[in-house]
Amino acid sequence: MTNQRRHESREPTQVQRLFRQLVREWLWISLILLPLTALYSLSAQSGKHEALGALLSVTLVACVLGLLLLRPRLALWITLGGMGCTLLVSAFSAEQRWWWSPTASLLGMLFGYLIWNWRRLSVVLTYFGWELARLDNEPKVFPERRRAQFPTGDRLQGQVMALEQAMSRTRDTRRFIADGLEYLPVATLISDPQGRILLGNRNARDLFGGDLVGDQVLERLTQLGHPELLNGSRPALANLATVEFRDIQGRSLRLERAALLPVDGETPIGWLLSLTDLSVERDAEEQRGVLLRFLSHDLRAPHSAILALLDVHRQQMGGDTPLFEQIERQVRRALDLTDGFVQLARAESEAYQFVPSLFAMVVLDVFDQALSIAQLKSIELVHDLQDEAQESLIMADQGLLTRALFNLVENAIKYSASGTLIRLQVRCVDGWLICELIDQGKGIGAEELPELFSQYRRFSSAQGIDGIGLGLSMVKAVVDRHGGCIECASEIGKGTRFSLHFPLIEE
Repeated sequence: MTNQRRHESREPTQVQRLFRQLVREWLWISLILLPLTALYSLSAQSGKHEALGALLSVTLVACVLGLLLLRPRLALWITLGGMGCTLLVSAFSAEQRWWWSPTASLLGMLFGYLIWNWRRLSVVLTYFGWELARLDNEPKVFPERRRAQFPTGDRLQGQVMALEQAMSRTRDTRRFIADGLEYLPVATLISDPQGRILLGNRNARDLFGGDLVGDQVLERLTQLGHPELLNGSRPALANLATVEFRDIQGRSLRLERAALLPVDGETPIGWLLSLTDLSVERDAEEQRGVLLRFLSHDLRAPHSAILALLDVHRQQMGGDTPLFEQIERQVRRALDLTDGFVQLARAESEAYQFVPSLFAMVVLDVFDQALSIAQLKSIELVHDLQDEAQESLIMADQGLLTRALFNLVENAIKYSASGTLIRLQVRCVDGWLICELIDQGKGIGAEELPELFSQYRRFSSAQGIDGIGLGLSMVKAVVDRHGGCIECASEIGKGTRFSLHFPLIEE
């Protein structure tokens, strides 16, 4: 995106081309005027000093032309001064009894001044026209006001009108940007390269308290409680840590920084800083954590105690009763529901620990956990890892990814008949790792596939099989957080194929 912005910006060499064009125009004027001045001086002189007079005329005109190129703002005064010097030289030569006609020099200076200003104005107008046309062709950030058109054949007047419209458009854009920053939902500051605040929107004023223009960013962040600045250090803005921290009022703030770069350079001309208040989100995460701890421990403890008491009663009574069986079944169902909800909540949280992981190790770990369950139903588990897939790395939270893949394998075992085969195939294609789990189970109807990953959704093929409908929701959440996708193809009575896609780590 940066390269595209550079390409669309004004080319810095265009100004150089302008000055080169002006130098070329000056050379043409000099090459024409100086010989004409010499010829006219020779024709106006008489006597044996004709060549010396022509050389003097050419020298004076050349000096004036050179000064016109070096000091274009003083063109009129340079020309008048050159004419005055020419008249003084002519008067001095007359006193020395040598007549030198100043007419050639005066005409050369006058025409040089007129032609040079004409050509200079023409080149500048051409450049202005190029820039204005380029500005007009750039994408508009918002609808422009309708402007009156004044037909004119004067090029200069047309350029002035175009410049007026461009300046008006620039003022509108500046007002648009200022209003946009003012009403941003995030506290936003704009500073110069030295860290002096140039603009702060209303949320920034509310956050810091009071007006901010003219203050130092680092001083204001120190008052707010930025951890890197509390020890008295004052790093450059380019090196300031963009972290999330708790301010002196207990709010959770995240600092972000971006350099404001000119269109024709890489040196920042300012800084854009934003402070996002994440207090609500962090409070919600803390409440989620408390709830998960309650579900995973406090709510499981009484259910586990009930199961222990049932075992004690069985031993005391010397057998089992239908009532005890129903109690145990409902308690275990409540434990499964709690476990499924905890897994889903963790999968949807932001507490992922991504590390480079061998997917083959995840597959082997899942098969080790599922082997005993499969043996109870005489189901054969087979994994097919291609050579390339055995060494492929993905960024993964190994614990959550292992649990998600185990849920898929466990479901395949649960919904497959005894003596069938479950195959897991892993391969790499075009930067993606593809894992396919294929079973020979009951299958899922085509009309039910769109709701496959919905929470608490139970399908007709699941009748008579324990489950709460949260396992696939958890799998979908984990795969999505890993930057992958999951697809399912199934047919009633023939089995189901789940396809998981994960991006590989680039070499």
